[in-house]
This record gives sequence, structure tokens and C-alpha cells, in this order.
Amino acid sequence: MSTGQANSGSRVAIVTGAARPWGIGRATALALARRGYDIVIADVRPDWGAEAAESIARETGRSSLFVATDISDRGQVGELVGQSMARFGRIDALINDAAINFPSRTEDFTDDQFHRLIGVNLLGPMLCTQAVIGPMRAAGYGRVVNLASTAPFNPPPASMAPVSLYNAAKGGLIGWTKSAATELAPYGIVVNVVAVGGLSNAMGSDEAPTAEREEYMLNVVHRGQLPWGRTMQPAESAEIVAYVADAPNHALLGATIHASGGRVMPL
Repeated sequence: MSTGQANSGSRVAIVTGAARPWGIGRATALALARRGYDIVIADVRPDWGAEAAESIARETGRSSLFVATDISDRGQVGELVGQSMARFGRIDALINDAAINFPSRTEDFTDDQFHRLIGVNLLGPMLCTQAVIGPMRAAGYGRVVNLASTAPFNPPPASMAPVSLYNAAKGGLIGWTKSAATELAPYGIVVNVVAVGGLSNAMGSDEAPTAEREEYMLNVVHRGQLPWGRTMQPAESAEIVAYVADAPNHALLGATIHASGGRVMPL
């Protein structure tokens, strides 16, 4: 589904996982549209995805396109990039936000759980990045931003939210980003990670955040580790993601930028 008309010379960003109305992906797509980008939304939710494309176009005046995509499927990722190039003729930025999560413990995760979560959270960003290398290399310019988490740095108590597989995937994503940044820099493609955390809603939740949910996230999930004394809103972290995607120079390369309101402060 497409909305609006592509503007000649306009910058274009693909944002995966951008359909959920209250998610970071949606907020990032909106933040980039406000910076002058035309937007491609890739998501497995056609209902939310179509609404997101219409909403962004209506609010910002930018052109938008929704492509239903399972990022763990190489064929669908190829179709995503093909439709993006056919519609806009360029891809300037890729935001790898799409991810899934469910409780997983080291002692009893299954093979199916492993392949499902790693397929979306690690293989997916790798496939999407691989697919945009061609057009970005031809242009001599590109920005890839991978969305990680504070969980690998400071996981929640296993008794409350065991995240063994999620942390394996996000930790792997951070490590792979450094390799991708090194390999792709000669083509003018800059790759970085933004590790988000301290949020008001659980990742992948199908329900909009409530005051009760924010209280739970602040005092139980984040265990009072937010110096501001409140949870972060998706739009706050999304502004950091948009900044990294739009950075005009190469000072940030292979970096992990924390956007968590101080939940994690690594050396």
C-alpha cells in the first residue's frame, strides 16, 4: 500500500517493525518523516501497517509505502527492497527495529523457540542489511541503524522475565554490527546500534501502555533504575534513532548508543 507521491531527490528510509501504533518503530518512522524522509514501513501486521502509512503521510506530507514483510524470510526481504526501489528509486537509511520476544530460559528453551526468535531478531536485520547494500553502494551512501536493548547489559530478574534467547539475539546483533560497520564503511555505508531501554511498554505488546503498566515497568521491570524517576516514552528513544540514521558525518561508526534514560550507563 502506498500513500502520497515520491518527491524527486527525497531521502528514503525503510523502517522495519514500524506498524505498532505505540512502538519505537512507528515513532522512528514519524521522526524521520519530519526530518524530510519518505518512509517505507515493513511489518507483518497489514492492518496497523496500512494505517501507519496513511497516518505518517497525513501528518507530515511525506510519501509513504507499506510492504507486508516477514524479515526472517529472504524472499520477502528481497520483495521489500524491490518495491522500495521501484517506488522511490533509492534507499538512504534502513532502521532494523522489528523484533519479537517471549520468556525463554537457558535450561529449557526449545529448538523451535531458538530458530523463531533468532530468525527475526538477528537473521532478519542481517538479511535486510544485505538486501540494501546494492543500492546504497551504488549511491555511495547509506545508514543502517540496528535496534538493540539494555537487556543484554542488565537483564531483568529471571524470576520475572527470563530473556535468554532475546539476549543472545540482541548481543549477537551488537557484535555483528561492528563487523558490518567495518566491512561496509568503504562503500559509504555507516552502521550503528541504538540500545533502547527504560521504556513505558513491554517490547512487542499488543496493548497500548496504561498508567498501571507504566508503574509496573518503572518499579518492577526497571527496578527503580531510572534516574529521572519515570519511564521513557518511545518517541524519546526514537529521536535518538532518527538522529543516528540522519547523521551527516562518519564520526559514529560501529557504535552502540544507549537511549535508555540512564537505565544503563556503561563505561
